[in-house]
Amino acid sequence: HKDLKDAIWINEDEIPGDSIDNDGNGYVDDVNGWNFVSNSNEICTGEEDSHGTHGAGTIAAAWNNGGIAGITDSTHVKLMVLKALGGSEGKGSPESVIEAIKYAEANGADICNLSFGSSNCTPEFEAAIRDSKMLFVVAAGNGNQYQIGYDIDKSPVYPASLHYDNVINAGNLRFNANLDKSSNYSSTSVDLAAPGTYILSTIPGDSYAYMSGTSMAAPMVTGAAALIYSARTDLSLQDIKTAILSTVHKLAPLKGKTATGGMLDVSAAIKWTKN
Repeated sequence: HKDLKDAIWINEDEIPGDSIDNDGNGYVDDVNGWNFVSNSNEICTGEEDSHGTHGAGTIAAAWNNGGIAGITDSTHVKLMVLKALGGSEGKGSPESVIEAIKYAEANGADICNLSFGSSNCTPEFEAAIRDSKMLFVVAAGNGNQYQIGYDIDKSPVYPASLHYDNVINAGNLRFNANLDKSSNYSSTSVDLAAPGTYILSTIPGDSYAYMSGTSMAAPMVTGAAALIYSARTDLSLQDIKTAILSTVHKLAPLKGKTATGGMLDVSAAIKWTKN
């Protein structure tokens, strides 16, 4: 995709196409990441990867090339593409996600976007996030079978309901300052809201599409975190979380629906000063 080709992380310890695990990490020709669903280096398999490609564009689509503009500058931020879910319904196993998280950290990733959810959580999955040094940005979830959002303190969703210092949880904000009716909410578990309805971004086939959901809101926060972390070298990842959550733009409809009662404010967050 023309908007993503310069944003993709490159494993410089691997020689492309030689069918050898040059860096000895257990993955052959993992030049740009890995597909943990098919256990191959084919990181984009087509239409079923529209969801992930859409999020990638929100984070780091190229600036000033005639397409869309991601939140971060791909000169300074790179996308490590790890496919842990697949098929027409975008499903997978906890083990695949755990393996992807461990791969990401081992290969130098700092921030991890998780735009998915489940009502089930294994101890191993919980530990993979809890024990990681990365900052995770997760989606609050898109309601019940009727797409009506609910309080995830009463009906937990994972990883959104994991209360760890290295997790930020995003709900889906509409253009009218309200959470979308499909967005899950919580006064303690959902940290903030970010734009997630009718978001235009990249999809496979060098094309674009509108998508809606908390899966679209999470990359807004991930992009903001990456932008701030690349620009503010004086801040730690924990500082980045504090900067984002302490500078939200307060909105009355979000009171009681999110822990901060506000929406993402990238400009305020990047100017945040540490006491």
